[in-house]
Parts: sequence; structure tokens; C-alpha cells
Amino acid sequence: MPWWEEISSWLSWLAGLLEPYVPYIEMAIVAIVAIAIERAITRRVRKAVSRLKLPPEAGNAILLATRVIILVAAVSAILSIGGIPPAWLVSLSALGGAAVGFASTRSLGNFIAGIYIMVARPFSVGDYVSIDGLEGEVVEISMNYTKLRATDGTLILISNQKVLDSEIRNFTREAARGKLIGMSFKVTFDHSVPSRELEEALEAVLARWGEKLPEKPVYRLEKWDKGGREYGFTFFVEKASEVAAVRDGLLRDLLRTWEELRAKRS
Repeated sequence: MPWWEEISSWLSWLAGLLEPYVPYIEMAIVAIVAIAIERAITRRVRKAVSRLKLPPEAGNAILLATRVIILVAAVSAILSIGGIPPAWLVSLSALGGAAVGFASTRSLGNFIAGIYIMVARPFSVGDYVSIDGLEGEVVEISMNYTKLRATDGTLILISNQKVLDSEIRNFTREAARGKLIGMSFKVTFDHSVPSRELEEALEAVLARWGEKLPEKPVYRLEKWDKGGREYGFTFFVEKASEVAAVRDGLLRDLLRTWEELRAKRS
């Protein structure tokens, strides 16, 4: 028998031997190709994220979505080779799409919200703001989080989606000498001291503080009833780090002045 016929006979025998395992071999090939594609795309995505200087969270969301899509495609191909009905493939694809959407919605939502904040500019880095009751100086606006530094030095991270859904108060305003932070608080006094005497004392306190601050603090009568008189006070500072100390000092000064007025009339 010629050698080529021997080789042909041997190949036929080998094909017959492997025939029952062909689907498994095809499945293994699909899995190997899927892994190779995932590795190649992962490298390219990471380079693109680094080049575009995207935040890590956005890059992770893109990678997760890519990997899930490749996984769904590979599993669909493997099930097709195994003879699974098309209806199962459709259901699996829908489940994979839902998983991708659920996993990436939060990160991508924060990413889009961060862009909106940077464009709309409800506040800027260095402003003193209150977001959903959390108060502090804006130290960074990233694609995912807005970072505040509270008066005690605590760093607060608020997701950009939450920022857009929250009430925002910006206490910073432009002035002749630059930006000033205006903070307000309220104090209630009873009727034991006449209004004229009380307000003269308040004016004296605010005049003293006006020599220390960029602008003289101001006050106004907010409410009057049988229980007392409520005054609102507003002071201005140049740095967010001064807010807590000035507020505390001014309140203490007002308290001591009020106690002195009441002591004189007792």
C-alpha cells in the first residue's frame, strides 16, 4: 500500500475516533478565542482610559461591560454548538444585557452627572457649600464624586448623582476683594430687655467684629412673638477654615453681651 494511502487511512481512523468529541473540541476553541479577545480588548481599554485620563470607576465600568458582552457571546456560541434551543440563547442574551446595565448604571450615571456639574457650575472648587445638609469647602469635583472638607477637617465624598438630586446652597459670593463666604445663623432673645437697648448692644458687638473681618456682620429681625424676638446674623470670611472659629466666637460674644444686659436689669 502506498504511503499516502496509509496516511489517509490513519487520518480516517483518527477522525472516526475523535468524532464523538468534536463538539467539545469546538467548545474549547470558542473558550480559548473568547479569552484571547478579552485579554486584547482589556489592554486596549486600559490604555484608552489612561490616555483620556478617565477616573478608575469609569474604566472599570467599561471593562465590566466588555467582559460581560464577551462572556455572553461565548456562552451563546457554546450552547449553540451543544444544541441548546434558540429561545434559551435569547433569554441568556437578555439576562446578560440586564446584568451589564445594572452593573454599569451607577458608575456611568455618576460620570454623566460629573460632566453636568462641571458644565452647569452650581459651585466651584474653593466654594463653601451645603449639599443635602452636608456642609464644607469644595476641594475636588471628579467624574464620580464631589469632595467636601468639613470645618473639622473631615473629608466628605458625595456621589455626583446624589449632588444633582440634593438641595445645594452655595455660601460663596464675589466681592470687590475677591470671593467671600457668607454664613448665617439665628438667635432668639426674650423680652426682658427693650429692643432699642438690645439692638444698640448688638451693633456694638458687630462693629468690633467688623474690624477683624473683611466686612462688618449684619443682622435683621426675623420674627417677633410673645415668646421673644428672633434675629438673623450674617458674617463674611475669606477662607473656609475660618468659618467655625468666627461663628463660635461671634455667638459667644453675643451670649455674653446678652447676659450682661439682663444682669444690669435684674
